Amino acid sequence: MAKKAKKSPAKSRRQPSRKKKPSAQRRRWFSWSFIAKVGLVCLVLGAAGMAYLDALVRERFDSHAWQLPARVYARPVELYEGRVLSRDDMLKLLDLMRYRRDARASTPGSFAVQGNSLLIHTRGFNDSDGGEQSERIRLSLSGGQIRSLEAGGDRLARLEPLQIGSIHPQHAEDRVLVPLDKVPPLLVDMLIATEDRSFYDHHGISLRGLSRAMLANIKAGGLVQGGSTLTQQLVKNFWLSSDRTLSRKLMEMPMALLLELHYSKEQILEAYLNEVYLGQDGARAIHGMGLGAQFLFGRPLEELEPHQLATLVALLKGPSWYDPRRRPERAMERRNTVLKVARDEGALSSADYDKFSARPLEVVPRGASALYAFPAFIDLVRRQLARDYPPEVLSDEGLHIHSTLDVLAQLASEGALKEHLDHRDPKQVKKLNGAVVVVAPAQGDVLALVSNRDSRQAGFNRALDAQRPMGSLAKPAVILSAVEQPKTYSLASLVEDGPIQVKLPNGSVWAPQNFDKKAKGAMPMVDVLALSRNQATARLGLDVGLDKVADTMKTLGVTRNIPLYPSILLGSLELTPFEVAMMYQPLATGGFSTRLRSITDVLDKDGKPLARYPVSTDEVVEAGPAFLTQWAMQQVVEEGTARAARAALPSDLKVAGKTGTSDDFRDAWFAGFSANHLAVVWVGRDDNKNAGITGSSGALPVWANLMGKLPQRSLSQNPPPSVEWVWMNEDGRRVSAEGCGNARRYPMLAASIPEDSDGCGTVKQTGKGIKGWFKGLFD
Repeated sequence: MAKKAKKSPAKSRRQPSRKKKPSAQRRRWFSWSFIAKVGLVCLVLGAAGMAYLDALVRERFDSHAWQLPARVYARPVELYEGRVLSRDDMLKLLDLMRYRRDARASTPGSFAVQGNSLLIHTRGFNDSDGGEQSERIRLSLSGGQIRSLEAGGDRLARLEPLQIGSIHPQHAEDRVLVPLDKVPPLLVDMLIATEDRSFYDHHGISLRGLSRAMLANIKAGGLVQGGSTLTQQLVKNFWLSSDRTLSRKLMEMPMALLLELHYSKEQILEAYLNEVYLGQDGARAIHGMGLGAQFLFGRPLEELEPHQLATLVALLKGPSWYDPRRRPERAMERRNTVLKVARDEGALSSADYDKFSARPLEVVPRGASALYAFPAFIDLVRRQLARDYPPEVLSDEGLHIHSTLDVLAQLASEGALKEHLDHRDPKQVKKLNGAVVVVAPAQGDVLALVSNRDSRQAGFNRALDAQRPMGSLAKPAVILSAVEQPKTYSLASLVEDGPIQVKLPNGSVWAPQNFDKKAKGAMPMVDVLALSRNQATARLGLDVGLDKVADTMKTLGVTRNIPLYPSILLGSLELTPFEVAMMYQPLATGGFSTRLRSITDVLDKDGKPLARYPVSTDEVVEAGPAFLTQWAMQQVVEEGTARAARAALPSDLKVAGKTGTSDDFRDAWFAGFSANHLAVVWVGRDDNKNAGITGSSGALPVWANLMGKLPQRSLSQNPPPSVEWVWMNEDGRRVSAEGCGNARRYPMLAASIPEDSDGCGTVKQTGKGIKGWFKGLFD
């Protein structure tokens, strides 16, 4: 038993020894094996992650489609000898286009004033007509005209199409893409000196910058500085969020390395300059230096001066914090810091630093850019685009939209309306408002659209949406309906101007009154229109037929439902100013209807035609009746209710039109045209109360003022073959001859010329043209 007791401890000592050895080996094996496996897994995952990031970086950068809005441009401004244009209006135009004053007009986008002459260094541009090269032109202006023009031997010069708007229906980003070779070198120097001095030396990450940022973060006790290179900033803007988190930083660094591995410094720099965020304009995000230049200074990037370039670079540190409009002192301090760094790095001389650091910020007021200048017209463009394109096309394509806007016609319209309303209705009262539509009738081009006395103010578009009774603007449709029945009516036909009563289906009586509350008795139809006699017009319209007059209105372009009430003869039908322009357009063209357009063509982002809006005309009124109606409307201006307009127009200019006033003086209208301009003016109160004005006093002065500022061509006085000039007896039923009593000369359709003559004159007139005259020789 004792022997057994001695063996037992030995056995027990040996057993633990045998168990320890394999356990230690397993632990050693497990430790190194585990580390190797984990390392291998990490290596695989890291490689996979880098491969994924590499694919992500390359795919996004190679296929990146900038979010570009559709851009809307006005038509180029044409300048030529004899054009109606005052010196003040030319200076307003140059200011709107952000041409800067320079005693020598040394660079594109500059001009010099030398007495009545202007030396202008134009900006070159491309368009569907081939565009123009940048050149210096000299204009001499006096007497409200361009007296001489020197433009490289040409007699015509064109200023670049002004961008008047951006349309981005599905995103809020906006930018103007600028290739690197168009970026001012000084901007690049300032950017690198301020944001990333080792840009051309590092491979995406700056260890020195990271060290500096780490120390700053340690001192601050948090993440306050990132030490990012320009490449890292681009990665953040392209792929990541702007949150200052460690996870974002860990993603940013390898992606920056990969970006530098595949792309050149120039490619990275160009992308950065076009992507960088520079602030907010309402809902619109301002991206890129190109748009930043327009947004802050109203000029192309390549025309900015050093202090303006420095302001753009200054914004990179914090677009909101250094906003030059809201925080000018802060922005000025940061701008001058950028200028100082540029001087210290040798990008700017000491003299230039002293000069430009003393300059003011010179940012344009918010909303002063041409991008905001014409909200009513841009609204029309939007509506026509929405009619023809789905929103995603406008969002994705970055379209270039060439509009019909004539900037000089627009400025003339705005000025005429504001000047008149400020005179009649002082600014402190502002009860009156108005709208103007100007059209090139032959092409249907909308040249100008004003919907507010404060034309830069967006909001309710009176030109397109204000439906108001058209008043006496309806009367030309009555005259046209009558002369289209030549066997019954001519412009010489007498119409009784006296009390008239019509019993309506509801039992009430319609009894229109003349404006002067008087009756003139029988009078020629042309005078009924010229003097705007209500009772005579009502009698004529009822004789012709309400259905006939309504059909004529529809033929002229009215698309609304027209109730067959007698009051439509005197303008109870409510139309917008734009709809009135549509109705009057065939009257201005001699019977040809052309769809009104605000767009001429649409190009894709590469400048290739995507769609065109061709001029398409249809003859809706025969030439003869159209000429007669137009001639009758000329008499409105020559001797009727619009004769006051003659004082503002050249004496030899033949124009036509019609005044209009609705019941209780709520609406004042004038619609009139020359051979190349049709303009409709409405003035009234938004609350539809008595405005205390008539068409002659409230709208006609605006029309005459703006038409006097535009180049005009007279309406043709040559009748079509179906119309002859005939001297008529004052009874309107017999032909006569010049110099006979009260005989008047009228244009008449052959079927309207009476057989009877009053016997006055050396040749008896039988009235049927050459054939009738020849027959009369043998009577």
